[in-house]
Amino acid sequence: MTRPDLLRQRGVASIGFSLIAIALVVVLLGGMVYWRAFQTQQLLTRAAGDGARAAHTLISSGIAPCHSTLATQATNRGMIAERVRQAVLHSLEQSAMPGDLSQQLAIAPPQWGPCPAGGESNATFELTYTLTPLLGGSCPNSWVAEPCQLHESSKLHFASML
Repeated sequence: MTRPDLLRQRGVASIGFSLIAIALVVVLLGGMVYWRAFQTQQLLTRAAGDGARAAHTLISSGIAPCHSTLATQATNRGMIAERVRQAVLHSLEQSAMPGDLSQQLAIAPPQWGPCPAGGESNATFELTYTLTPLLGGSCPNSWVAEPCQLHESSKLHFASML
């Protein structure tokens, strides 16, 4: 190559590197954002399972959500709902969930199915967690499409002893 050809190619490597570096940074940030959302969803799934196990423990110990008197039924359902809430919060606190649980976590009260005499019944509860955007902005108006609302639910099946 002649001397003028070498001078014209000066800086080509730095331009190529800058284009590749931008693409790599975008891929890295995207991986971090979605890995964080995936990890948080896994923590919610585990917490919902812990809440369901706590409810099943109470139900199997004799605190029946289906009872012949409405007052006892309401009391038992309230006890089960509170135990589910405590188990979910304990599970998430132990797992170092990102953010403030009191502000970002909503635990819907269980939705109880019908209580047929001697048949099976069910209850469903849902967790909703608002994940703070990692790259700034506010959900859902972040400048990057980050997952914001994570949902998990658990359904309990139990025998009705009416």
